[in-house]
Amino acid sequence: MRSCRHCAHENADHLAFCSQCGRKLPRTDSALTAAIVRPISNSDPGMAFLRTVMATPNPSSTTGRAMAGRNVSGRLTAAEMAVAPARPRSRVRWLGESVAYIYVYLRGKLDAGERRRRLSEERTGAEALLAGAVTELGQTVLREGVQHPELTGLLEAIGRAHARREAAAADTVTSETLQQAESARRSGQQTTAEAEWSAADGASREAEQILRAATADRRSAAARLARIKDERARLQREMSESGPIGDARSAQLAHDSDGLVSEQRALEEQAKRLDQQLADLRDRAASLRAAAASSKSKLDAIVAERRQAASSIAASIAGRQRDRADAERETAELTAQLGRVAADLRPPHATLLSGYQNIDRLNETIADRTAQLAAIEQARGHYDHRKLLAGVGVLTCMLVAISAALWKWLR
Repeated sequence: MRSCRHCAHENADHLAFCSQCGRKLPRTDSALTAAIVRPISNSDPGMAFLRTVMATPNPSSTTGRAMAGRNVSGRLTAAEMAVAPARPRSRVRWLGESVAYIYVYLRGKLDAGERRRRLSEERTGAEALLAGAVTELGQTVLREGVQHPELTGLLEAIGRAHARREAAAADTVTSETLQQAESARRSGQQTTAEAEWSAADGASREAEQILRAATADRRSAAARLARIKDERARLQREMSESGPIGDARSAQLAHDSDGLVSEQRALEEQAKRLDQQLADLRDRAASLRAAAASSKSKLDAIVAERRQAASSIAASIAGRQRDRADAERETAELTAQLGRVAADLRPPHATLLSGYQNIDRLNETIADRTAQLAAIEQARGHYDHRKLLAGVGVLTCMLVAISAALWKWLR
């Protein structure tokens, strides 16, 4: 605790400003501490003077009590100011100080918040460094082969975890090699199936085009044959319904009818030939279509098998990698545990001394930062909340009065 020079209020050591009056607190005098800590010998010429200064005065010694009760600046200490009779203070002055105390409170809160944040960051960093130092100590124990009865079980567990890690790494490499070979084989099969399907699909499409052309020819021939039949029927009706006609006209009709008969016969033969050709083309197109569908289904099966095999091998590799990660995590945890046990047991080994010192220094840092944070939390109760509330009330009343005056003046 540090006393304020102006109001003699006791403040926590971490505060830079007084929580009562808001003025800057004096720094701790390190020279006087060094002088007190320094050992004093009998041959020291200033020993008598130091003994006189440091001696505790008797109750009857008024001069010694007054001299011991005053600080270096000549002001009364907090104890004397507490014992001294309180001077009457003005109520208006106290209210003014309560308004100023708002600034003192806010500045103290900001300073405490900044210091709390910095101390928390320092403690977090020290904890991270401590974890690294403990892990490094465990690695040093493993590297140097330090033997201790309490460390045997951990060393064996670390050895088993390391063996599992190496086995998982070897299995991962084997699975990756198998994946490459299987992918190449499946890719060749898929390429061959795609070529077969392309050829079968091309032949099927070509047969379909030929079939469509032959079907069009058969339809045109059927249409032409139907027209010829209609024309012959018309000629027959004309010859039978016209009655007696001339020889020339009769001969012309007979000649036209004979020509249509020969053309009808040719078209009927062509239609018969086209019907047979269409039947053959339909059979061939159906077989090619079936072959193309079979090739497509084979290609789809090969693609599905390739994807399934790839997913299975990928799952196997992921499992091996997961086992390796678990083994690495277990090794790291066991190494950290080994470092903690070694830090507690302190096996006598030259290479571990620096690790011990580093761990002790970090533990001291963490404890110091934790204590400072606790002191900051305890310092919350050092503020005069009654004075703060009075200041807030006075300030609020002043603002309300000013606002009312402005409103009345502007109205």
